[in-house]
Amino acid sequence: MRRSFSKVLPLLLAFVGLGLLYGILVPPFENLDEIEHFGVVRYVAENGRLPVHGTPDAEIYHYRQEASQPPLYYLISAGLVRLLGLQAQDMETYIRFNPRVACGPNAPFLYDNRAIFYHNPHRERFPWQGTLLMLHVLRIGSTLLQALTVLGTWTLARRIFSAHPGIALLAAAIVALNPQFLFVASGVNNDNLVTPLATWGLYLLFCVLQKGLSARRTLALGLLIGLAGLSKLSGWLLLPLSLLVILIVVHRSRRTAGLRAQVVSLIGHWSIVLLVPVLLSGWWFWRNWRLYGDPTALAPMLELVGLRGSPIYPWNEAGLVFRSFWGQIPCSFYPAGFYVPYLLLTAFGTAGLFWGWRRLRSPERWAVGYLAAWFLLVLVGWIRWNMVTPAPGGRLLFPALPAVALLLALGIHMLVTRSSVIQSLAIPSLVVLLFSLALWTGTGLLPAFYAPPPRYADASMVRPQHPIPANFGDAIRLLGYDLSTRPEKYFLDVTLYWQATAPITDDYVMALQLVSPVPGDDTLRWTYDSWPGHGNYPTSAWLPGEVIRDRYRFRLRAADFPTQAWDLQVVLYRPESGRLPVFVDGVSAGNRLLLERLRLPGATPTCPESERLAAEVRLGERVALTHAGVAADGEGAQVTLCWQSLAPLTEDYHVFVHLYDAAGALIAAGDGPPMGGAFPSSLWQPGDMILDIHRLPALIEGGRVAVGLYRLEDGVRLPVTSGSRTVPDAAIPIWPERP
Repeated sequence: MRRSFSKVLPLLLAFVGLGLLYGILVPPFENLDEIEHFGVVRYVAENGRLPVHGTPDAEIYHYRQEASQPPLYYLISAGLVRLLGLQAQDMETYIRFNPRVACGPNAPFLYDNRAIFYHNPHRERFPWQGTLLMLHVLRIGSTLLQALTVLGTWTLARRIFSAHPGIALLAAAIVALNPQFLFVASGVNNDNLVTPLATWGLYLLFCVLQKGLSARRTLALGLLIGLAGLSKLSGWLLLPLSLLVILIVVHRSRRTAGLRAQVVSLIGHWSIVLLVPVLLSGWWFWRNWRLYGDPTALAPMLELVGLRGSPIYPWNEAGLVFRSFWGQIPCSFYPAGFYVPYLLLTAFGTAGLFWGWRRLRSPERWAVGYLAAWFLLVLVGWIRWNMVTPAPGGRLLFPALPAVALLLALGIHMLVTRSSVIQSLAIPSLVVLLFSLALWTGTGLLPAFYAPPPRYADASMVRPQHPIPANFGDAIRLLGYDLSTRPEKYFLDVTLYWQATAPITDDYVMALQLVSPVPGDDTLRWTYDSWPGHGNYPTSAWLPGEVIRDRYRFRLRAADFPTQAWDLQVVLYRPESGRLPVFVDGVSAGNRLLLERLRLPGATPTCPESERLAAEVRLGERVALTHAGVAADGEGAQVTLCWQSLAPLTEDYHVFVHLYDAAGALIAAGDGPPMGGAFPSSLWQPGDMILDIHRLPALIEGGRVAVGLYRLEDGVRLPVTSGSRTVPDAAIPIWPERP
C-alpha cells in the first residue's frame, strides 16, 4: 500500500499546493457564498449553538440562507476555531459591499469589477490577524478535507480498475486539477465535507459489491451516510444507492441462500443503513421541525433565496452547468477559450467510453453502471432542486465528481489502449496539461479578476503617452493617460495614471464616459462607473505619493446612433455629494476632464430621396453635397443637408446656411458645425454620409438659400464645382432652385 500511495502523493501535494494558492489569491469572502458559511462557523464558535432564521443575529453574523444547512461542517470548523483560540471581532471591517460590482444583466458587457466586497490590499496581506486569520485557517482546513476526495477517487479507481493503474492517476488528476474544484476547496463551505464523505461512501459501497455484505461494512456505511447527510442534504443520496446495492448483493446470494435467509439479510442490512443515519441526525431534523415546521429547514431558506417564477428544463441551462462545473467565480465565468480543453476532455472521454464498451469485461461494465447510477442520482437531485430555485452551479454535482472523473478516465484509456507507447505517454501528458491549466487559472485568470492595479513609488517611474496635469479635488491627481482604439470593432483601451497627493477617506467612483461633443447636450453613448482598479483598489486604500496604473479594456455595445464623434471624459464623484472639481494647470475645467474626441462608427443615415440633387456638387474635391431640402414650418424653416466624404479633411469646417433677399443681401444665417458639432469634419472618412440639419427664420418671397463649408478661423470657403462649372462664391443654391 505504501508503494502504491507514493504514486498519488505528488498529485496530492500538487492539489494542496494549488488549493492554498487559490486560497491566498482569492480575496476575503469572494469565494462562493463564503461570507454566509463563515458567518455560521463564527456564530457556532462564539455562541455554542446553531443559528436560527429570523433573529437579529442573522444580520450581525451575515449567515442568511446557510442557517438551514446541516451542521456537521460548521461544528467541526467551529471546534477548530475554539481549539486555536481564533477571534473574528473585526469581521464588520471586511463586510462592505462594492456598489459597482458588475453582476447581473450588464455583466456580459463588462470585463472587470467582479469583487463583491471592498478590499484594501494593504490591510489584507500577510501576516493575517483576527477575521482574516480565522478565514484562512478555515480555508486551509477545507483544502485538506478535499484532499480526502482526491485520495478517495484514486483509491476507488484502483479497486475498480486494478489492472489499469493509469486510470486511477488520470481520474484523481481530473478531480484534483479541476479549477472549479480547487476554487471550492479553497473556500469556506460545506461542499468541502460532503464531497469527501460521499466519495468514501462510494468506495465502501463498491467494496460491498465486490466482497459482499457484513455487519461491519453495513454499520460503516450507515455512519458515512449519516455523516454525509449531516454535512449537506445531497449527502442523503447515498441512502437510495446503498439500498439498491444491498438489494443487488442479496439477490446475488440466491444460489447459496434460501429465500428466507435472503429476506432476513435484506431487512437486517437495510435496517442498519436506515437506523444508523437516523440516530446520528434525527436530532437535527427534530430541531428544524420544532423551529420551522419543516424537518429539512428548506422552507426558510427558500424564503431568502427565492423560488423560480416559471418552470425550466435542464437542457436550458446545460451550458451554464458545464462551464460552472469546470470554472467560475461568484460573479463571472472565465473567457470562452478556457473551456475548450475541458470540452474536449469530456467529448473524448465520453466517446471513448461508448467506443470501447464492447471490449469491457463484465465486472467492468457493472462498475461503469454503478458509477453512472451515482452520477444520475446526483444529477436528478440537482434537477429537482434547480426546478425549485435558481441553482445552475456545476459545483452542486461535485458529490458525483469522482464518478465523472472515473468514467472520463476510462473513456480516455479506451481510446489510447490500442498502443502501449501512446498509452504510456498520453495519460502522463494529460495530467501535466491539467496541472498547467489549473496553475494558469490560479496565477493568471484569478488575479485578473481580483488583483489591485500596478503601483509605483513615485511619478518618475511612469511615462504616460499623454501627460496632463489635472487635479481632482484636493487629494487626487491624474498624471496622464494612454489610449488605443479600434473604432471599427468598438474596442477601447484606456490606461489612467492616478496619484494620491494626500490621505483619502472617501471612496470615489470613477466614471469613464463617451458623451456628446455638442455644447449643452449631455447624451451618453456609454458610461463605465467603478471604483478604480477594476473595483479592487478603492481610493480610501490609496497611499499618498504612490502612482496607480489603472488600465481598462472595453468592447462597447452597438448603439442606435449614426457615425459621429464622442468625447471620452473621466469623472470622479461621490453618489451622495456629486462630482469632484477638476483643475488643469491650476485653471478650473469644471467637473469633468476631456481626454480625447473619438470617432465611433454607427448607422448610415437615410437621406430623403426626394431631396437628392440632380447634378453632382463637390467641395474642394473632398466633400460632396448629395441631398438638400428646405421646408417651412411653424417656427421658420428646416434645412436638411446630406454630405458625403470623398477624401479626408485635416481641419474642422463650419457649414454656412445663408438666406438672401431678392437683391442678394444676406438677411439671415443658420451657420454651425456639422450635426451641431456632433461630427467635426476632421473626423470624416471617405464614404461617410452626414445628415446635417440647420434652422432658418421664416423664408421670404423672392429670396434664396445657399450653403457651403468654410474655416471658422479665417472664413475661407471650400471651392465648389457642379459638373464642370465652378459655383460662384462657393455658395451652393438649394432654394428655391437646386443644382
